[in-house]
Amino acid sequence: MKSNNILRKLTLGTVTVAAVTALFSSVAYAADDTASQDAAALQGLFEDSGFTVTEGTFYEIDTVKEASAGNLMSCFGNNAGSAYTVFDMSDGPTQEVADPIFPPGGWQYKLCQDEAIVLLTNLPPECKYYSFINYIMFTEEKEGKDYTNESGYFSAGDETTGKYHPIFGSIGDPLNMMNIKHDGDSEYDSSAVIVISANQTVTDKVTEQLNAAGYDDSVINVMTIPADTYRMGLEKGDDTFCFLGRISQPTDEDAYQNYISTLAENSTVYRLTPETEIESAPYENPVVIARGTGEHESAVLEDAQGHLDTIRQAIINKYKDEYDYEELKTDIAVPEGLTGYFNDTNAQGDNCDAAYLMTRDFTLNSDEDFIVVYGVNHTATGKGQYSNAVLYSRPMLNGVCSVYDSLFTGSAAEYLDADCEDADMYYVYNMARTQMDNYTALVEYSTGNEKGKYYGVDNGSTLLLAFRSYLDKTGTGASYYEIVYDRAIVFHKK
Repeated sequence: MKSNNILRKLTLGTVTVAAVTALFSSVAYAADDTASQDAAALQGLFEDSGFTVTEGTFYEIDTVKEASAGNLMSCFGNNAGSAYTVFDMSDGPTQEVADPIFPPGGWQYKLCQDEAIVLLTNLPPECKYYSFINYIMFTEEKEGKDYTNESGYFSAGDETTGKYHPIFGSIGDPLNMMNIKHDGDSEYDSSAVIVISANQTVTDKVTEQLNAAGYDDSVINVMTIPADTYRMGLEKGDDTFCFLGRISQPTDEDAYQNYISTLAENSTVYRLTPETEIESAPYENPVVIARGTGEHESAVLEDAQGHLDTIRQAIINKYKDEYDYEELKTDIAVPEGLTGYFNDTNAQGDNCDAAYLMTRDFTLNSDEDFIVVYGVNHTATGKGQYSNAVLYSRPMLNGVCSVYDSLFTGSAAEYLDADCEDADMYYVYNMARTQMDNYTALVEYSTGNEKGKYYGVDNGSTLLLAFRSYLDKTGTGASYYEIVYDRAIVFHKK
């Protein structure tokens, strides 16, 4: 029996489910009284309303750790320095065909159009950003199609399960700290209920039982899956899904560690399967928040082009005598979820809350080679709740080195005129093997890395850089047409 802010144990004895229902129904729900709810009673209500209930778990997954241990074939472009949480979900009660093999098992699953998933969980402690989002994870490969040149392609499964490849495309807008329904006075350190469903009738039945157990609509978040878009079901060839939580830059590291270490025991996940099939009542594709405010971020800068040119030339002048260099421009990194699905390509875990930019591939050939990332501080211009730059290695897409905007202050000053009042609207940061100055992020080696081989990268490996900016003022990611794209220069010792 699990317990958390939204759950506590009750001794039911011989009390019937009907009596429990009557008890909860007779008591007015109070936002600060969610601790009085009981998971066992709720499970009984679901079962009495015609659902078979299967319990899962909700836990942190460290893709770099799992890949280093040989348990994952990709790190999926992890945002180094941020954490991820997923379901471990068992197969449906009537499922006969296994999911495509992609360890660790359980974090991607099939779902019938009339099944639902219910998560009761604590919310993260105060942090820069957190969210929860559904994904289409794998889809079956199209017969006769050559995927070998597709970005981010790999194969999972076999003739028995069906051969699949990753889409990892978002479904709708995420729930985040700005829009989630929760108990208590704060969106942090509180609790919430999340219902995942592809069927309006099922959602209504589930919500009715949640209400009967005392969970008010003010804490219930419904995340829909458009059943007519995806291949719902438990058979060979049906799509697989996953649920992903993100947490970035907690204010109190001890509080965060306590949250993560107790997440599984302080959350309850139910898979609800109707004993009798429920007629399809599909949702349409959700309307997502439109990107863009209509104002380009350069509008808040006095001379963006001039300052960036000055920074660029100053960086080159500083190192050109001893180093050759290559300049890397950036472009949109990943398609959004539906685009990835319809194009049958890997969206690489996109999130509508973020704008993603990426460079072409490059290498560091010696210990003296290094990278300088620079550009506009999107957080300072108001185009992001936070922004960062991450160094990745192929083919695992393991994030090995990251720089967050909280480190940017003062980093561009030496590259601009002393009287520049906008200096902190820009940033300049090094990624190197050794500490070059106060604005250097260290790039660890893969070989001999005690944490695991994918926490670092060796010389000669294929690398790329990705840049993120999370949450514009609109409540979603900034428009790609309203930001100044980040830049990078790779220096190679002559």
